[in-house]
Amino acid sequence: MDRTASLSPVQVAAAVAVVIVAGGAGAVVLADVASPDRAESTPTNDDPAVSTFDSAGEFRSYLRSADRPRRAFRSGDGAAREVEAGDDREVVDEGTPAPVSEPVETEAPQATAVEDAPVEGGDGGGERRASDTNVQVAGVDEPDVLKTTPETVYYSPRDRSGVVREPGEDRERDRPDREEGVRLIDTSDPAAPEVASRLDVSGKILLSGDTLVVFAGETVVGYDVSDRADPERTWSKALSSRVVTARLHAGTVYLVTAGGVDRREPCPVEPMDGVSVPCTGVHHPTEPTPVDTTYTVTLFDPADGSVDDAASFVGAGGNTVVHVSPGAVHVTYPQQVDRGELMAEFLLENQSDRLDDETLDRVAEIRGYDLGPRATRTELRRAVRSWLAGLPEGQRREAERALREDRRAWAADNKRRFVRTGIVAFDVDGVDGGTPTVEAGATGSVPGRPLNQFSADVDDGEFRVATTVPGVMGADSENDLYVLDESLDVTGSVEGMGVTERIYSVRYVGDKAYVVTFRRVDPFHVVDLSGDDPELAGELKLPGFSSYLHPLPGDRVLGIGEEDGKVKLVVFDVSDPSAPTVETDRILDARWSAVADSHHAFLMDRRHGVFFLPTGETAYVFDYTDGLSVETTVTTDDRVRRTAYVGDYLYVFDDDSVTVVDEEGWERTTEVPLAG
Repeated sequence: MDRTASLSPVQVAAAVAVVIVAGGAGAVVLADVASPDRAESTPTNDDPAVSTFDSAGEFRSYLRSADRPRRAFRSGDGAAREVEAGDDREVVDEGTPAPVSEPVETEAPQATAVEDAPVEGGDGGGERRASDTNVQVAGVDEPDVLKTTPETVYYSPRDRSGVVREPGEDRERDRPDREEGVRLIDTSDPAAPEVASRLDVSGKILLSGDTLVVFAGETVVGYDVSDRADPERTWSKALSSRVVTARLHAGTVYLVTAGGVDRREPCPVEPMDGVSVPCTGVHHPTEPTPVDTTYTVTLFDPADGSVDDAASFVGAGGNTVVHVSPGAVHVTYPQQVDRGELMAEFLLENQSDRLDDETLDRVAEIRGYDLGPRATRTELRRAVRSWLAGLPEGQRREAERALREDRRAWAADNKRRFVRTGIVAFDVDGVDGGTPTVEAGATGSVPGRPLNQFSADVDDGEFRVATTVPGVMGADSENDLYVLDESLDVTGSVEGMGVTERIYSVRYVGDKAYVVTFRRVDPFHVVDLSGDDPELAGELKLPGFSSYLHPLPGDRVLGIGEEDGKVKLVVFDVSDPSAPTVETDRILDARWSAVADSHHAFLMDRRHGVFFLPTGETAYVFDYTDGLSVETTVTTDDRVRRTAYVGDYLYVFDDDSVTVVDEEGWERTTEVPLAG
């Protein structure tokens, strides 16, 4: 059954959702928005817009059709012109700033309900506790360089290939003599851990029972680690595509890969050993659209690497934001907006009293051709220049000025049509029993671009997403938050936060959203989501910015960011949403924090009322119960990457050693070298 046969153009890219987290049979692709009206309309499930290829020949034919205009065209001066199809990447010509940087698969932090959240690792029944990876949704694990259990800790230091290097880190810091490989550390005695063994690969890791899965560059490897002193490699699969992300839920790994389109032999798609998606399983927009990337989702059993399901789609390369909640996957993707159509609309509807009939007829004629956005804009500019050339010099200068001012004003009023984000929801079944399946569901669209996974949230069936709307042609940027129902229809919004700024962090806590925007100061916005329509409840301006937000007990939110080039911590008191205040703040003598690169570097220990913050060669231990006080600091010889705890012992990891600290008195007890 083709689950995508009834998807609208907005749903086309929606398949990113399928591919990104859930896999299954319903993958689709990124589609071009046919017109601004279509881009703004609420999508329905009545327009067939996605299908699959019957053969490799049809795939190649599709690629050729997407590469050239589908109607012969001569430019206004009679010279043949090359016409580009699909040109949403070129924004400088329209005066639109580059989109906000969107980290690929930047995960969001720990549980939302802070006061009701269980102590990490658990203390029930006298079982020794151990910290967990800081993940977005409980029960949905994310790959990281560190996994902790009460008896064994698995740690993957940086290797020379850069497989586990955090974003922005320098290759020059890698030591050529550093030994690679995931370390298995025996924590039977938490006060005196020992390296039990070392694997021959490095990379981000997932732990499922007695199986450790390592994403090691161009290979995915599975190990039986039931005997930590003698782990056994049980399976290995070579990758021929780039790993985008992975998840582990209820014993199933969801692996997302991306690779270029082979124009000679485009299918079957084979991103890794044991996966071959036939042409009939590769989804694409019915209307030919320029594509350059094949995305594949593969669902496999971590115990033996056996593949449960895989699906592929072709689309344009680009970043997406993924939100995974129990039973649902929401994925956003950049929608291509036809700027040529927007320009034609401006001339025909806004300038009809200024342009002469001949020029208006020419604009309408150009609009009727089947051209790419860049070529359309080129011909429209040519038509306008021809009109201007026919005016007396004095009138021409005045007409140029008026046209320019009108265009800027029109673009400012319509900037939410220039940059849009599509959203798709997928229902996931069978993961908790039986073969996992995914069903393509609702799709929608909102203006702007989300920053990262922090921007999205699901609560009681509602999808919430915060976006930055870039300025167009000199207009100011703005920031919005949208609420969508289960059909992904927009039911409410807050628009215009942080004018001239962009979003730096977002955090949802129950029926509140906290949004930090920044340009020169850090406005902290509180959005009330409790009613039928969201409302901006209050805001607070302060120096610096917070790039990470984490809820604390007692109506408080911790912000970690920067001020004047130094790491800054601030605790916001949000007990009165209409008037948030700064309870306390701290500026550290450090210029970098590992949390700025990955939220996995942040760790909270509720039993002791502290959190751990790696900053360079120092790990800070902060008591958050009353303000922010430094309990202790732990200094190492290399950059601190992660912290963990087993029982009441804190482990501080750099790339060469593990420093052990007794949390009862914060005494440093031992240091364990990782060599060997």
